Amino acid sequence: MEVLTVDNHADGPYLAMRMLREKHPRAASVLELLRMNRGNSSGLGIACISWDGAVHPDQFWRQVSFGNIRKKPFSEIWTDLSDPLLAKLRNKRLHLTGRCATCRWLDVCSGNFRARAEAVTGKIWSPDPACFLTDEEIQ
Repeated sequence: MEVLTVDNHADGPYLAMRMLREKHPRAASVLELLRMNRGNSSGLGIACISWDGAVHPDQFWRQVSFGNIRKKPFSEIWTDLSDPLLAKLRNKRLHLTGRCATCRWLDVCSGNFRARAEAVTGKIWSPDPACFLTDEEIQ
């Protein structure tokens, strides 16, 4: 069975904690796979190229564009870290604030969605408000 957690990467830690608590025989291997996946990879492992050629960090963050493939090859856009946001997305851990910055599951969810944090709080690096994990679960 595969579980795809697309819009809330807090699902991964929740699944891991539940499997560990229930002593599921595959709990350790599931946790290892979640860590290998590394959670949200917007601007790092995924991108969205819209109909007009604009390159976005993901399909939910259309107000941000790193360039346009009609003017420059994707490979050049994607490796050009002169864009401050793209450079920061490649090393999110240094920029996350609040509970995300100190969360023990950061290697599993990677700070969840920055687009959602920005939409709700106005700050890209603030905690994702859709994280349903309690303070006790993230310590």
